[in-house]
Amino acid sequence: MARHSDGKNNYAFAPWVIIVAILAVLALAIGGFFLFREGDSSNTETVAADTTSATSAEETPTSTEAKSSESELPSSTTPTSENKAPEDVAPNTLFLLDTSDNLAPYFDTVTQGVAEAASAVGAKGSQVALWNYSSPISATATVGFRQNVAYGDAENVAFAVGQFGTGGVPQTRSAVVAALDNATDQTAGSGENTRVVLITTGTQQDMDDASFAEAAKNARGEGVSLTVVHIGDAEKDVELEKLADVYSTVSNPSDAQESITSAAGA
Repeated sequence: MARHSDGKNNYAFAPWVIIVAILAVLALAIGGFFLFREGDSSNTETVAADTTSATSAEETPTSTEAKSSESELPSSTTPTSENKAPEDVAPNTLFLLDTSDNLAPYFDTVTQGVAEAASAVGAKGSQVALWNYSSPISATATVGFRQNVAYGDAENVAFAVGQFGTGGVPQTRSAVVAALDNATDQTAGSGENTRVVLITTGTQQDMDDASFAEAAKNARGEGVSLTVVHIGDAEKDVELEKLADVYSTVSNPSDAQESITSAAGA
C-alpha cells in the first residue's frame, strides 16, 4: 500500500489513496441507489399490473351479467299474454243480415261477402246460422226478423243468403235483441261461445235508447259477442255502437266482403 514515513516511523496514507477510496465509496453508493430504484419501479409495475388484472376480473362478471340481462329482455315483437290476439273464430257464428230496401245498392256484394265469410268460419269448425231482418212486410208477420238457417253446416248459409230479396225498413234494434237471446241459448246448449255478426245499413228506430240498452243487456249472456259492419252512408246507431264489441263502417261496397269476413274472425 502507498504510505510514506514522516521520519518518526509513523506512516500515513498518501492523499491520492484517500481520494480513490472516497470515489469508490461514492460509486458504490450511487450504483446501489439506482439498483434500488429499478427494483422499486419493477415492484410498482407488478402491483399496477396485478391491480389492473383484479379490476378486469371484477368488471367481467358485471359485463357478463349486463349482457345476460339484455339478452333476457323480451323482443318488442315477442308475443306476450297481455297482447295476445283474441279468439279468431267462435265455435258458433250467427250472421244477422239487414235485407231492407237500404241494402239494395249493395245487395250482390254483401250477400257474396256473407257467403264467403260463412264458408271461411265453417272451414275452421264453427257452427253457422243465418237470420235476415227488415220490418214486417206481410199481413201475417209480427216481427221484422226471420230465422232462416239453424246452426250447422256453413254451406247451408252460403246457399240461402243468395236467395234473399230486399224490402221494408231496418228495424235493427229488435232484431239484435232477439239474435243475442238466441246466441245465449246456443252458448248454453253447446257449452261454447257464440258470435253474432250483424251487417246493417242503419236503424229505423223501433225501440228507444233506454229500452234497447236494457233489453240487450238482459238478452246477452256470458260467452256471447257482437260484431257490427255498418254498410253505406246512413247515420250510425250510437247505442248499437256502444253495445258492439267491434264496430266498423263500410262506405265503399268493394270493401264489404273483406270487412264481413274480418268481423266473423276469419
